[in-house]
Amino acid sequence: PRIYTALYNLISLRQTGWESVPFAVHGQLLIAGFVLVFFHPGHGKMPLVAWMLHNHPTRRHFFVWIVRSWRPQCGFFIIIFWRVGFMQDIPRDTLLRFISIFNYICYFATLILGLTLVHDAWRLVKTPEIPISNLRLPLIFALGFYLPFQIVLLLHGASENDYVPLGWLLFAPVMVGILLSRLATGGIACLIRRLVGEAGGQKWRAHFALFNGVAILCMAINTAVRIVSSLLNS
Repeated sequence: PRIYTALYNLISLRQTGWESVPFAVHGQLLIAGFVLVFFHPGHGKMPLVAWMLHNHPTRRHFFVWIVRSWRPQCGFFIIIFWRVGFMQDIPRDTLLRFISIFNYICYFATLILGLTLVHDAWRLVKTPEIPISNLRLPLIFALGFYLPFQIVLLLHGASENDYVPLGWLLFAPVMVGILLSRLATGGIACLIRRLVGEAGGQKWRAHFALFNGVAILCMAINTAVRIVSSLLNS
């Protein structure tokens, strides 16, 4: 089921209190948040895999930076929908347009990350021993500024129907599911690194960079075309 439909299902069943929300709903939303990222090959997963295979972070750095990219994502949702500071005076329609700016930043960072990978692949083919670029900064922007529309609909619907506490209660398991999905994605990338081995990783680094870079660029360009098309048609 879609994430935002959980809100309306609970409202129709009159289960809107903190204590009346079934535990099964929390579990379903946690799984939904996990699936939202894990089975979507876009902005929530591909940059992460590319970073893991390109920069070979340690397990500690991998965990720390995944959490650091997840915290601003949670923070942006809280700032926007809790109406912190100047956000409380912004009309709701303008608020939704403001959210798209965050996603545009995510798409731009993803584009930069893809271009960096292709550039590094070209340099590695000519000189295999050269130092490579660190993808950590564009990764943080690509993951931290990505605000999935299903979560936006969940929190916006809760605000519109005056069920704000219920919206935040449903928001929490979804974000935990997203964090677990990113950790699982990184774990799979670590497994690939182990199977390839240290020597194989160095040998195939240019190929990994080229493949991931081209795939990310195709995704980013496709997203940019759809954004421009929607803007022209609006």
